[in-house]
Amino acid sequence: MLYDETLDILWKAKPIAASVSLLSLEKYVNGAIIQWERIQSDKKSLPGPGPGVDRTQMLTLFLDIHFYFVCYDKAQNLLEHLARTDGDVKLDELWQNHKSGFKPFNDARNHLEHIETRMNAKYLSDFGNLVGNTFTFGGESFDVSATGLKILTNAYEQVVEILRSRK
Repeated sequence: MLYDETLDILWKAKPIAASVSLLSLEKYVNGAIIQWERIQSDKKSLPGPGPGVDRTQMLTLFLDIHFYFVCYDKAQNLLEHLARTDGDVKLDELWQNHKSGFKPFNDARNHLEHIETRMNAKYLSDFGNLVGNTFTFGGESFDVSATGLKILTNAYEQVVEILRSRK
C-alpha cells in the first residue's frame, strides 16, 4: 500500500522548504515500497542461481535492488532535511532515533552509486549478491526484507503522526 498523506497535512509543516521536503519524502518512501515489491516479484520469477538463469531477469533484480537503496537513502535525507527546516524538536528526535538504522541503507547505496571506485580486491569477490533477503557487497550485508523496509515506513508514519497532532 502506498502513502497518500501529504496533501492533508502539508500546511502543517512550517516553512515552505519543510512542506516541499514532506512532499518529496512521501514520494521516495513510496518509491522504496514500489521497488521492494518489484524485488519480491523479481525473486519469485527466478528459478535460483546456476546455469540457465535468465540474465535479463538477474539484471532487473540487481537494478531494482539498486534503486530501492537510492529511494531509501533519498527518503532518509529528506527526513533529516524536514526535521532541520521545520525545527520541531519531535521531528529532530525522530531523525536522531532513526539515523543509525538508516546508515546501512546509505552504505549500500554508496557502494552501488560509486561502483567504479569499488573495483579492487576488497570488493571484487563479492560485487553484489542476493541470498534470501540479504544483499551483500564487499563482504557487507544489507537487509532487503520487509523488516528493513518497515524501518523507513515506521519513521514516515511517525512524521505523519507528529504533523497531524499540530493544531
